[in-house]
Amino acid sequence: MATEKYCSALVLAAGLGTRMKSSRAKVLHEVQSKPMILHVMDTIKNLSLDHTYVVVGHQKEKVAALLDGYQTSCIIQEEQLGTGHAVLCAEEELRSIGGTVLILSGDVPLIRAETLQAMLAEHAQNEPVLSLMATTLDDPTNYGRIVRNNQGGLQGIVEEKDASAEQKEIKEINAGIYCAEISFLFEALKKVGTDNKQGEIYLTDIVKIAIDAGLGVDVFSGASSEEVLGINSRHELAAANEYLQHRKKQC
Repeated sequence: MATEKYCSALVLAAGLGTRMKSSRAKVLHEVQSKPMILHVMDTIKNLSLDHTYVVVGHQKEKVAALLDGYQTSCIIQEEQLGTGHAVLCAEEELRSIGGTVLILSGDVPLIRAETLQAMLAEHAQNEPVLSLMATTLDDPTNYGRIVRNNQGGLQGIVEEKDASAEQKEIKEINAGIYCAEISFLFEALKKVGTDNKQGEIYLTDIVKIAIDAGLGVDVFSGASSEEVLGINSRHELAAANEYLQHRKKQC
């Protein structure tokens, strides 16, 4: 039986969110009268993890001030050079503790604690180096697509901007939530280049690095399409408000 490992959370909250058409940092926009990052933090609080780190950038003082009441540490990403770069900013802190890290964004306010707990439990049981959350959307626009081989095995993830016309037809998407073994994570990130249309370090590239190295990668498919909704536009913000209101009525 495996011994209990240290498990922390890393919340990526440095982005501006240009499609929000606002000067406010994206995670400060409100869903049901509460900044979306606080929905994420309240969900994480229910997981009883060992520690939580938040990567801040745009309006870092305002975001950090919001987190005063939480047991968390803020890490500054001076330049926004992609999700992989954001994770690299936390290398010193995460390497010092080791174990497993749950990585998610501060713009997924609808994610449920039960879903994250189920993913963490599956990751701990199967012991891959990496688990990623996936779901199926009728309209997968703007999401990274899950690319599988003819046998249904995971080949990698292709971002919307880099996807071919055929790949854009794929409806299974990467929800952008990961469980990673820290011993693997930073070794893999050091191998990620910026050879993409954005010139950024994509966190998703570590999936192919793990597969090519013959390491275990799990796909967790236990999330509903609604709860993994990332808020990147005013339209999605309105949809999140509507969904959360509906969910509260059901409780």
